[in-house]
Amino acid sequence: MSWSSAVPLVVLAAAWVTLPGLVVGLAAGLRGIAAWGAAPMLSVGVIAGSAVGASLLGVPWSGAAPAIAAAAFALLVVGVRRLVIGLPLLPRPTVVRAAAQESLRTPLRGGPDRRWTGLAALTGLVTAGALGFSAAVRGMARPDALSQTFDANFHYNAVARILGTHDASSLTVGGLVNSPGFYPAAWHDVVSLVAPLAPGPGEIVVASNVVALVTTLLVWPLSVLFLVRTLVGRSAGAALAAPVLALGFVAFPWTLVTYGALWPNLLGVSLVPAALAATALAARPGLGPDPVSPARPGPLPPGRVARWFPAVAAVVALGFAHPNALFGAVVVAVPPILWGLVGAVRRGLRGGTWPTVRAVTAVPVVLAALGGVGWFMFASPALDGIRGYYWEPEFSVTDAVWNAVLHSPEDNAPAWSIAVLTVAGAVWALRRARTSWLVPAHLMVCTLYVIGATTWSSVWTGVWYNDSPRIAALVPVTAAPLAALGLVALCSLARSLACLVRDRLTRAAPAVAGLPRPRAAVLVAIGVIAVVVTSGGLYQRSHVDSLAAIYQTPEEVLVGPEQARFLREAGELLPSDAVVAQNPWAGTAMLWPLTDRQVLFPHLTGVWSPDQQVIAERLRDASNDPAVCAAVAETGTGYVITAPPTFWQPDPLALQWPGLDDLTDADGFELLARDGDNALWRITACDAGRAVGS
Repeated sequence: MSWSSAVPLVVLAAAWVTLPGLVVGLAAGLRGIAAWGAAPMLSVGVIAGSAVGASLLGVPWSGAAPAIAAAAFALLVVGVRRLVIGLPLLPRPTVVRAAAQESLRTPLRGGPDRRWTGLAALTGLVTAGALGFSAAVRGMARPDALSQTFDANFHYNAVARILGTHDASSLTVGGLVNSPGFYPAAWHDVVSLVAPLAPGPGEIVVASNVVALVTTLLVWPLSVLFLVRTLVGRSAGAALAAPVLALGFVAFPWTLVTYGALWPNLLGVSLVPAALAATALAARPGLGPDPVSPARPGPLPPGRVARWFPAVAAVVALGFAHPNALFGAVVVAVPPILWGLVGAVRRGLRGGTWPTVRAVTAVPVVLAALGGVGWFMFASPALDGIRGYYWEPEFSVTDAVWNAVLHSPEDNAPAWSIAVLTVAGAVWALRRARTSWLVPAHLMVCTLYVIGATTWSSVWTGVWYNDSPRIAALVPVTAAPLAALGLVALCSLARSLACLVRDRLTRAAPAVAGLPRPRAAVLVAIGVIAVVVTSGGLYQRSHVDSLAAIYQTPEEVLVGPEQARFLREAGELLPSDAVVAQNPWAGTAMLWPLTDRQVLFPHLTGVWSPDQQVIAERLRDASNDPAVCAAVAETGTGYVITAPPTFWQPDPLALQWPGLDDLTDADGFELLARDGDNALWRITACDAGRAVGS
C-alpha cells in the first residue's frame, strides 16, 4: 500500500479527532485557535464517552454514536450556557439570524486571534505536518507496516474485537484478555472508526499507523498551539513557532509511537498541553478579567460555563485516553492552580467583604483537593499494583539531569537548538506572572524523569509504572511552549537591537531613516527556518531511525514477512467465524488484525480462562482427553496454527503453550496448510460422532 492511497484515511482520522470536539467547543464558547486547539481533547472525550454510553444502552458501535453524541452534547452545552448567563433557553429568530451573520463576518476580520495570528498558526501547522510526514514516510516505509513491539498484539486485537463485537466501551475492551473493569480505550475507539474504510485485509494495521500519524502531526501540535495562545495571547510569532518546535523532541511524540508501542499514552500525552491550557483558563494565573489577554477579546466569551467547561472535559478525555496522561496533567497543573489561587485571594482582598470571604474559603478547599489527589496518586492502596513495577536504573543522576536539559533521553544525540530555546523561554517566562508558573511545572516533570531514570522504583514515579520513557514523554509538554517562548524572546531581543542600531545609524546617515523597522513575526519566521535548517529538519534523522527500528529493521521480530504472508493465506482458508488456537509468542496473534479471523490468545500475556489454559497445555491430547474437547466446545475453537516462538526468545513465558507444539504426530488434527515451520490445522478429534479415545 502506498502513502498516496492512505491520504483519504489521514483526512478521515483528522476529521474524527477534530470535528466532534470543534462542534462541542464552539457550543461552549470557544473561538479561533482555542476552539481548534481544544477540539482533539473534546473529540476524544466525546468518542470514548459515546462508546461507553452505546454499550450500556445496547447500541452497536459505529460512527453514528459519536456523531449523535457530539450534536446532543453541543445542544446541551448551549442550553446550560444560556441558562447560566440568564438568557432564554430558545433565542428569538432575529437573534439567531444576527448571530449567524456575525459568525460569517468574524473569520473575515480574523476572529479573536486576528487574521495574521491565525495565518501564522496555520502556516506553523502545515510546516510541522510536512516535516513530520517526511520523517514518518521514511521511518515507516509503508502505511501497512507492522509495529514489531510487545503491546502491538493487544492494541491491534483490541480494535479487531471492537469491530467484531460492535462494542467499544472502555468498560469491556479489557475482556480481550479476560481483564475485568476499566481499560482506557479512546485510542482503539478512534482506530475502529477509521479501520472500516481502510483497504483490507490488514485494515487495522493501516488504520493504527494512520491514527498514530495524525496524533503526532496534528493533535500534538494543535494542543501545544492552544497552550501557547493561552500563555501569550495573540502573538503571530508564537503561533508560528509553537507547532513547528513541538515536533523537535525525541522523547515525545516520536518515542511513544515506537516504545511499547504505547499508543494510548501517545494519544493521552498529546492532549496534556490542551488540558494545561484549559486549567490556566479556569485558574487564570496572573491574568485579569480576560483569561487570555487583558483588555483584548480572548477566545472565550464571558460566562462561567465557557471558563470551566474545557477543564472539566479535560479530565474526562485524559481519563479515557490513558490515566498516565491524566496523572501527568495533574502534576503540571499544580503550579497554575496555585498561581491562580494566589491571584484570586489578592483580587478578593481588593473587592470587599464577600469576595474576600469567598477567596479565603477557596484556599483550604483547593489545597484539600490537591492533597486528596496527591494521596490517591502517590499513597493510595488502589494503585499499588501499578506502583509495583520496577526497572533497572538507566543513568546516573548527573547523566539523567543532562538528558533532561539537552532533551536526549535514552542517550540520543543532544537537541542543542531545542535546549537553548527552552532555557531562553524559561528566563523570559519568569518575568511575567501569567507565564512564570510554566517554569516550576517544567522543573517538576524533569525531576520526575531523573527519579525514574536513576532508581528501580519510587513512590513518586509509581503511577507511571516507574517507567522512565513514559515520564520523559511529559517533559516536552512544558518544554515545547517554553521553546516557542524562547524563540519569540530571542527574536524580540534581536529586533530591539536592530532598531537601536538603526536609530544610531540614522544620526550619522539620515538616509538610513527610510529603512523599515524589522517586524517581530518576520524575525520569528526567519528564526524558525534557522532552527529547522541547523537542526537537520528538527532532528529528523533521530525520528526516522526511531521509527525504522520498529517498522523496518527491528531487533526483535514479532511477525516476519514470510509469516505474515502465511497468516494471510491461512485466513483465506478459514471460515469467517473461525476461532484459532495459537501461541502468541510465535507472532500468530496477528492473524486476527491481518485477516479478521479470531484467535484464542490475542496477547502475549493475559488472564486466561480455565478452558484456555487446558487448550494451551493439552490440546495435542484432544483425541484421548475429554476435558480438552469440552474446552474446545466452550471456546468455539476449531483450528490451530503451530509455529515456533520468535519474539523475545528465549523467554519462559513462551513455554506456557506445550499443547500447541508441532501436531504432526498428534491424533485428531487435519493439516490444511504448511509453509516451513508454520502450519494450519483443523481440530477433528472433537468432531460430532467421534468418540474421544477412539
